[in-house]
Amino acid sequence: MGEQLLVGLGLTLVLTPALIFVSVLLKLYEHPNERRINSTPVPTAGGLGLYVAFFIAAFWYRHPNLPAYLTGATITVLTGLFDDYRGGLSAGRKFLGQIAAVIAFLALSSSSNYLIAAVFMVSVINITNFIDGLDGQATGIILIAAVALFIWTYTFGYSDIAGLLMILTGACLGFLAFNFHPAKIFLGDTGAMFLGFTFAALAHDSVLSADMAYNLPLLVLILSVPTLDTFCAIVRRVQKGVPVYQADRQHFHHCLLELGLGQRQVALIAYLMTLTTSTLALFLVRFRNWNLLLVLPVVALVSLYGARRIGMINHLPVKSERRVL
Repeated sequence: MGEQLLVGLGLTLVLTPALIFVSVLLKLYEHPNERRINSTPVPTAGGLGLYVAFFIAAFWYRHPNLPAYLTGATITVLTGLFDDYRGGLSAGRKFLGQIAAVIAFLALSSSSNYLIAAVFMVSVINITNFIDGLDGQATGIILIAAVALFIWTYTFGYSDIAGLLMILTGACLGFLAFNFHPAKIFLGDTGAMFLGFTFAALAHDSVLSADMAYNLPLLVLILSVPTLDTFCAIVRRVQKGVPVYQADRQHFHHCLLELGLGQRQVALIAYLMTLTTSTLALFLVRFRNWNLLLVLPVVALVSLYGARRIGMINHLPVKSERRVL
């Protein structure tokens, strides 16, 4: 397993500088705008490096079910490329691309419940894309989540999936060397959606298919930071009466930056939160008792309280009415 991690790491460390050079040569930049935090143009072809590194390593080690992974990931990456370099796709077209990728993957795989599996995978793709608004944030979260899922799958004998998770972990670690603040290259929608798709596909082919009812909440717990961020974004936009896909500046990282924290500090807080909830999830896996799942509502309430305190959810308007006699 260690060899696979090193191969994923090495390939990404080689490919990413090459992609930075190509991005600069072709002027493929993420320019500053009202949504982005970067103050200067940053190359944004990082997702291609992760995609290529992952599949070179995966085919080298001849992991099973690779046609399903390659087909779904390729559709995901093509959707991201059109969004990154063709002036942006509409939310509807991007969503259709994600659904096509998931359907293609599930058609070539096996699932105990296609509908729930599809909803889970599309959701993970989107929440990973949503949390990618800060240098290194999405990459680091998926890295920690992949390590947690590796421990889970390896412990329960999913050695093939564990090997792919080591490749993904190595690729994320290598990319983080260039993506942590100050970032020399961004994931782009291409990379963020690829990471979300790959993590979700690996979870599906292992623990999700084994026991969907018990394991699905634990996978959500591992991805608690992007899940919370997306949930709060939907609540905010419903409160404002605007489309749920309309961008704003009240995401997790925006709110912490407003409190005076730096980009590195915010990313490290996201990592620490992910590490904490991932450790809790592995504890619940280890002792496997339905009663222990009662801790999940407590985690949700604490998380929502914290989100409310830092401004991720808007105050509900309170109307007072006085009767005049």
